[in-house]
Amino acid sequence: MNKKTILNYLNYQGNVDEKTNQLIDECILEVQEKAYFKVTQQIFHLTHSPLKIEELDLIIPSSDLTHYFKIVINVWSLPDTLGIEIDRQMKYYEHIDMAKAVVFDAVSNTYLEECCDEYEKTLDLGMHTFRFAPGYGDLPLALNKPLSRVLQIDKKIGVTLSAGGLFIPMKSMLGMIGLGSQRAKSCHSCIRKESCALRKGGQRCYVID
Repeated sequence: MNKKTILNYLNYQGNVDEKTNQLIDECILEVQEKAYFKVTQQIFHLTHSPLKIEELDLIIPSSDLTHYFKIVINVWSLPDTLGIEIDRQMKYYEHIDMAKAVVFDAVSNTYLEECCDEYEKTLDLGMHTFRFAPGYGDLPLALNKPLSRVLQIDKKIGVTLSAGGLFIPMKSMLGMIGLGSQRAKSCHSCIRKESCALRKGGQRCYVID
């Protein structure tokens, strides 16, 4: 698991002390043991002006996604989860060791992203954008509800939605990948590069190995 990504989630700058490094290693082993990655998928057709998923007649109210998907004609939707055991372990640490709970959360986020990355490599996507999800940038969490219903994620991967539109289990995501346009994560191509607090602090929201 990429420790640079974990440290990004922890907003960690500078050298990592031995205690923190040991805690990260412990959490990596636990997350890998407890997680049960599940994923499903479906392709939808996009129309533009406004950006809309044609089959659902669902407008996507996001200037960010309108920018990144401006020449995209299809979107690959990838709901996925690490399963409920990660949530249970997180709640356990929140009661007995808050520092470990914070690290466990960062490691879980990293593992979910890496599982998605590895799964994407098994797909014949051709030219495609990086993965975007409701809650990223200005893409509203409210999109989780109609997309989850159509994708039947409760039946297929055991994920439900809270009243506030958050996934249960927590370490779940509904990724959206634009097909037909090549766009990798970079500060240069980011629509928020001028106002990004991470960039101003010399950090990135992504990792370069």
